[in-house]
Amino acid sequence: NLILFNDATIYNPAHFFGLFSAFNPEQVKDVELYKSSIPAKFGGRLSSVIDINSREGNKKQLAGSAGIGLLTSRFNLEGPLVKNKSSFLIGARTTYAKWLLDILPDQYKNSRAAFNDFNVNINQELNKKNTLYLTAYMSNDRFNLNSDTFYNYGNRNISLKLKHVFNNKLNALVT
Repeated sequence: NLILFNDATIYNPAHFFGLFSAFNPEQVKDVELYKSSIPAKFGGRLSSVIDINSREGNKKQLAGSAGIGLLTSRFNLEGPLVKNKSSFLIGARTTYAKWLLDILPDQYKNSRAAFNDFNVNINQELNKKNTLYLTAYMSNDRFNLNSDTFYNYGNRNISLKLKHVFNNKLNALVT
């Protein structure tokens, strides 16, 4: 299986034992799932490919959102860097699930579980036919069960992409 976020491989696509997606839903533009007839551009994968693309930030005005839930909080901010030419989109999420683990029996009182993720997307229109995209994605998951079982893993990805339009046909060059 191959999981891509803006053409960068994501190795751990879930948070908090699989209860949360590693992808902030407010950052996602579209998702494509290939289960058979996988295009050759994905390197001959046999099982499946999930290709996730983030959206561009607002090129006209500053906007944002935030939310607080029982287990997680989120923050998103987007806006123009140069009006109608470039934009940014920043998002972050974190969890504070200690209270949930505290209601478990006493034998698990030293257990901890947490995750966080951070996204940055910047795009710059160079001219009518060329646009440059910079994407950074970072995530971290930590868990310990009574101080005897511990894991910590994360994703760190940065991608730079140039999109060029040839004779009204769209072709993307990835670098």
